[in-house]
Amino acid sequence: MSARALLIGLDGATWEVIEALGARLPNLVRLREEGLWSRLDSTTPPMTLPAWSSVLTGCRPGTHGIYDFTERAPGTYALSFLDARSRRVPTLHRLLSDAGHRVASIAVPTTFPPEPVDGLVIAGFDSPVATRAEARHCAPASAWPALQRRFGGLRFADFPERGLGPGWHARARDSLLREIARKEALCLHLIEREDWELFMVVFGESDTASHHFWMFYDPNSPRHPAGAAFADAGRLAGALADIYVRLDAAVGRLSRHAPLVGVVSDHGFGGANDTAIYLNRFLEHLGWLRYRPGRSGDTLGDHLHAVALSVPGMERLVRRVPSGMLSRAETRARYGPIEFGSTRAWSDEMNYAATVHLNIRGRDPEGSIENVPLAIADLSRELLGWEVRGRRVVQEVHVDPYEGASGAPDLVLTLALTPGIDGTGAYSYTLLPSTRVAEGTTWRALGESEQPGGKGLGMNGAHRQHGILALSGPGVAPGEVSASVWDVAPTLLAALGRGVPAHMEGQVLGGEPLASRVEVPGLGSGPGAGPRSGDAARLRRRLARIGYL
Repeated sequence: MSARALLIGLDGATWEVIEALGARLPNLVRLREEGLWSRLDSTTPPMTLPAWSSVLTGCRPGTHGIYDFTERAPGTYALSFLDARSRRVPTLHRLLSDAGHRVASIAVPTTFPPEPVDGLVIAGFDSPVATRAEARHCAPASAWPALQRRFGGLRFADFPERGLGPGWHARARDSLLREIARKEALCLHLIEREDWELFMVVFGESDTASHHFWMFYDPNSPRHPAGAAFADAGRLAGALADIYVRLDAAVGRLSRHAPLVGVVSDHGFGGANDTAIYLNRFLEHLGWLRYRPGRSGDTLGDHLHAVALSVPGMERLVRRVPSGMLSRAETRARYGPIEFGSTRAWSDEMNYAATVHLNIRGRDPEGSIENVPLAIADLSRELLGWEVRGRRVVQEVHVDPYEGASGAPDLVLTLALTPGIDGTGAYSYTLLPSTRVAEGTTWRALGESEQPGGKGLGMNGAHRQHGILALSGPGVAPGEVSASVWDVAPTLLAALGRGVPAHMEGQVLGGEPLASRVEVPGLGSGPGAGPRSGDAARLRRRLARIGYL
């Protein structure tokens, strides 16, 4: 038996590494040479959850509704966690399943809780502290016991990623290689036993390895260990390549089972420089933000983050905490010390996303900004003028990147890149929480012991805007194209000979399919359109029936 289409996700994979390794990655090179390929443009900013949701839906984040792990509750400063139920448009799997086709989705981010489909879903990670799947990640649940017995389940990262002690990197490398083999074996087991219309799997190991091993892989990285600064540096120089080579072998074995094969990543990767920046401290310095007296130091919420990311087994305890309590803890960790009545702008200070919220009168409880365009112009000018060591920090300010979506940030910053050791290359700043440093500290150089980083501490590899796409099979015209993550779903549907829904904002790469775009019952009639007012109740009932609400 064979899948009609196989879509393999390599989280964070980049053509730069693939091209550098060349002949060591024959399967990825072959797919690119034989088919359509692109340096795939990600979301702004390039983040795992919104980007994979765009791959799944053919829509931009402002339309599908997934921006991060959290969003702000309307009319409040409180954060609430997002999951698959927050998505406002159907996935590829939902569309094909509703049309009577068998589908499988394995370890894809933003698919928890798993939606009931005609087929199988093993959801991807459901929180930043998740390390392995459980029975609740699987639909139907009846399939989980046999997979658990045969393969030992499924793991996202079988180790905590914050406390990086001696030998951690070597153990992490070995664990990642074992997990690639486990996931490949599980997928082959499923593919060989059923004829799927679409089989999709995401390997997150390329992302994890790039975050932690980039400083060893890249000798030009400002964090590249010199001399005896890191005992395992020589052995670890090939760790990232080892992960890519093993993933390439998995791609080769899996791709034999499908006539139409796609490989895609949600974003690319590059190195981080050795400078930490503190965006909220900079906003405080400019007079846009104020911390409450005595509350600008480290917070209990930040300590809870540290514990959750570093203590083995903590994820199981976190999952038992009611969601309301988790939301309050997350809100406290990010916003606890901020005096909103005297603040006009603040950041979530997530290292993977430099975002800014504006405190707008009439929208936010203690909002003070009345002339929003003027405030944006003034703040943008000051952000673009921020310099560290004579180099600018902010390259570009994106205004309303989520098109007015409720709960989303108002501004997204593209941080500038700095040269590496030899004066060439491009390395990103490390954005860290301002509550960890004293007032007036808008940046600092990382110490030698901080260079490896860790989750929440500024990892040595960082996301970049362009990932990979390669699609090969019958009817796919070869050659390089310009594409974005939301082009994947319509292109795949067209290659399968299926109608492309009218609400999808992506284009069909290589041209529209012969069939015109089709309506999905209950959705608006154009790209990005929401439900028509008369259809809202019917759409809500339908989404509730299929597990969206």
